[in-house]
Amino acid sequence: MTTITRILILCGYLGSTYAWGGFFHLDVDAIQGINSMSGTAPTLEQQARSSILERRAQLNLNNNETLLFQRVNTDRFGNQHFRFNVTYKGIELEKMQIIAHFDQGIVSSLSGYQQSLSPSFKSKIDTHLNQEKPQLTTDKVLAFINKKQHKVLSIKPMIIQAQPYVIWQVQLLINGITTIYRISDSNPPSILSKIEDIQY
Repeated sequence: MTTITRILILCGYLGSTYAWGGFFHLDVDAIQGINSMSGTAPTLEQQARSSILERRAQLNLNNNETLLFQRVNTDRFGNQHFRFNVTYKGIELEKMQIIAHFDQGIVSSLSGYQQSLSPSFKSKIDTHLNQEKPQLTTDKVLAFINKKQHKVLSIKPMIIQAQPYVIWQVQLLINGITTIYRISDSNPPSILSKIEDIQY
C-alpha cells in the first residue's frame, strides 16, 4: 500500500512576520503619508506601493522586481486592500502577489504569496531575455493561435517556475469555454499546455 504524505513547511517566523507554503503575512507599523514634491498628499495606491517597497528586503524583492497594480477591494468595514503582482525585468511572475491592507486609512499589514526565484533560475531567465532564443511578439502569438477563430480575452508574457524561460499565456473563449494556452517564447512557437476552465 502506498501512502502519500503532504507536508506543509513553515518557511519562517520572526516577530509578527510569517510565511507558510508560499503565503506570507507581515504586520507593519503605521505609516504616515509623506507629502510628495508637489505638496499634495500621496494617494492610497502610492502609500500602498511605498509601504511595500520600504520592506523590499523582508519581501525578498530586488531592484529588477517591480510592482504591477492589479485592483483594489473594499471590505464590509470600508477598509481597502490593494493588490500588486510582481514583475521581473518588466515580465509578470506567476504566483507572486502582494496585498497592502488598510485599516482606517493607514497601511496596517502586507500579505500575499510568493514563489521566490532562485539565483540560478534568474540567470537562465536573463540568458533567455538576452536573446539566446528568438523571442515572439504579441502579433506572432496571435497569428499562431489563429485569432480569427477565437475571442482573445487576454495575452501576456509570463515567467513561471516550471520553465527556465519566458512563456506566453493566452486566455481564449472557444465555443463558450474559457481556455488558457501557454506557448513557448521561441520561433517557431509551440504549445506547452492547454487548460479548459469549464463552468458548471
